[in-house]
Amino acid sequence: MGRMWICEGRLADRPLQIKTSVSLYSFEELCYYLYHNAESVEESFYNEEFCQWIAEELDLPQLAEELREGIEKGKSGGYCLEQILTAGGLYSHKQISGVVSIVQSMESTGPAQRAKLRGDRFLKSGKYRKAWMEYQKALEEEEDDLLFQSRVWHNMGTMYARQFLFEAAGECYKRAHDIGQQTKSSEAHLLALTFRDEQTKKQGGGSMDKPLRRLREMKASGDRIGFEGMIEDLLQQLRVEYRKSE
Repeated sequence: MGRMWICEGRLADRPLQIKTSVSLYSFEELCYYLYHNAESVEESFYNEEFCQWIAEELDLPQLAEELREGIEKGKSGGYCLEQILTAGGLYSHKQISGVVSIVQSMESTGPAQRAKLRGDRFLKSGKYRKAWMEYQKALEEEEDDLLFQSRVWHNMGTMYARQFLFEAAGECYKRAHDIGQQTKSSEAHLLALTFRDEQTKKQGGGSMDKPLRRLREMKASGDRIGFEGMIEDLLQQLRVEYRKSE
């Protein structure tokens, strides 16, 4: 069961609107949103309008002034995030340091790298639609670095594979290998094609039928560690078979 937080401070009369889909009314909601969406919050989010909302709607003028001074001095979005989460007192020092380090690492890279990092984070947390959108941004932003493109396509393949869309996964892995010539992409391509072929069989007696069924059960139960471990075991098995056939 998840934690329940009681909003103790003032509730905003005018909520903070984020991308028209999220409305924040309290400081606790703001902290929760920033902590769980740190990778997708652009540095420009922390601006004068935001400081005014903190001061006027949440009645936190001191925090607003600290943020305003930091912004004027050229402090990063990571700095602002740290001040807000620390003032909120909802997360431990370790949790705050971890999320701030992620934001700071993203701030030191270019737009394409930031998009990939966001995509990787969304992929890890199972937010596949958001991951796909970020990977598309990364590919659009960076057209010259072939190794970078190869890594993005590979991760897109993994995104599709985790949804059991093995046809699309195979296409992405193949694209990754064609661009970057990385062995791991060719092996993942082979694995995706094997799973795809097993999916299309009308009879359920294929050698991969039971593993596929077990994978689906693990995914449905939320056993992400077991799911990813079994994927790696199956990949290793196919690596061995593939190399024996060469």
